[in-house]
Amino acid sequence: MSEVIIRELKKEDLWNGFLTSLDSLKEASGIDKEKADTIFEKINSNPDHIIAVAEMDGKIVGSTTLLIESKFIHNGGLVGHIEDVVVNKEFQGQKIGEKIMNYLIEIAKKRGCYKTILDCTDEIKPFYEKLGFKQVANELRLDNI
Repeated sequence: MSEVIIRELKKEDLWNGFLTSLDSLKEASGIDKEKADTIFEKINSNPDHIIAVAEMDGKIVGSTTLLIESKFIHNGGLVGHIEDVVVNKEFQGQKIGEKIMNYLIEIAKKRGCYKTILDCTDEIKPFYEKLGFKQVANELRLDNI
């Protein structure tokens, strides 16, 4: 097995394992190619929307998203929001998720985020606590659809 490479998402990654790995969260690989390309272009044009991927043997096996929010409070401070942490089921247990998270945490720090936050279920809370995250609040959700 080769070493995992952590880097930012490229357009060619969409159909090289990226969308399939997202299927572990919610079905994504069936998306129309044109729509996927449009979404990629929108995300790629925003420097505050970063998707990191894990590549092994030329195929994407996991990914995580970092959104950087500008605030009026904290003197215009920045907050990093982690979303869609996923590793293809076949590759879980190899510390790939940890490597992707550490990559994005470093980006958040270098960009000047005063905090990085995420939501998770109780089952995976220990994974994030191992990376230094602490529970400070409760998530509430309103589904609009």
